[in-house]
Amino acid sequence: MQFAAKGKGQSQARVTVDAASVEGVINLEEVNAEMLSVMEALKDDFSKNLSIRTSAGALDHIIVTTKDGKFPLNQLGQISQKSPQRIIVNMSSFPESTAAAIKAIKESRMNLNPEVDGIIIQVPVPKVTREHRESLVKLAKQYTNKAKDSLRWVRSNAMSCVKKAKSTVSEDTIWQLEKQIQQMTDDTVAEMDKLLAAKTKELLV
Repeated sequence: MQFAAKGKGQSQARVTVDAASVEGVINLEEVNAEMLSVMEALKDDFSKNLSIRTSAGALDHIIVTTKDGKFPLNQLGQISQKSPQRIIVNMSSFPESTAAAIKAIKESRMNLNPEVDGIIIQVPVPKVTREHRESLVKLAKQYTNKAKDSLRWVRSNAMSCVKKAKSTVSEDTIWQLEKQIQQMTDDTVAEMDKLLAAKTKELLV
């Protein structure tokens, strides 16, 4: 597999290393897969945690910490939308987890203040304020910075693998590999920045 150039007319020439020719040094496909995985995790964080419109489905993946472990809310309670302004979580299947579910909903960063009536949790859907939108933008930046940290870790590991091979392959091959890995990193960072810009625009509309 070859990693083709994806850039937008950079002034610097890009290199394309044939992955098969350097298999003994580093698995470029694996590095590429790890970087894609970081990107997918960021997209997942955005879709699960940065929703403006609160619907019953938006509560599904709130993680509830119980004495038996951590579970998504929709595995512990039956979630339904009673009206556009109110979501109901019926905890009859796991009543002992009601308090933990309330705590998780409050701490979900979705600006929610649940009310409890026995084993029924009522979640009023708040009006979306400018302040809430701006707080979600800040959260989006935090998720992006965290993803970039993970990406740097992948890059650092890949570079270390290449450096270890200096005694067995040519300097030119080492240079090409390091440049290839840097290009892959830069391309992924650019995709993250695009994702953040689009999400910021969506949140602040």
